[in-house]
Amino acid sequence: MKKLIQIAGFSILLLIIGSQIAKAQVSAGAGVAFGSEIEQVGVQGDLHYRFTNIPAIKLGAGFIYYFPKNNHHFNEVNLNGSFIFYEEFMFKSYAYTGLNYARSKVTSGNTSITESAFGLNIGLGAEYDFGPIMAFGDLKYVVSKFDQPVFSIGIRVPF
Repeated sequence: MKKLIQIAGFSILLLIIGSQIAKAQVSAGAGVAFGSEIEQVGVQGDLHYRFTNIPAIKLGAGFIYYFPKNNHHFNEVNLNGSFIFYEEFMFKSYAYTGLNYARSKVTSGNTSITESAFGLNIGLGAEYDFGPIMAFGDLKYVVSKFDQPVFSIGIRVPF
């Protein structure tokens, strides 16, 4: 009897998770970013997961690689949760917050100094849906050892 209850519970859990995945919208994006304190331009990639049964919530993860400038290498990884506060026709606006991990490396001759820090993202963004692609723009502030505003633009493709 105990085994039957476990199998039934596991089956119900799989059905719930399966229905969540089937109702979700996933999108992958690419774009450019500018970090104002480090004064570097970078490229970014991200992946977003939007629940349809919780329509105002979106989860995302991304990576930004900044092009080296004056022997300064910088990159960051972000995990964010977004709340869509305006959605009308093909336009949506959202606010987000999440975790940031940044790594900085400065080289000079044979020596290099590497620093890393965890931080908090606080940002606003907007998307415009062109059908097969979505254009986006984000402005966030990273609160960490590497405090800085970051502006990014690009495209996302839903699949």
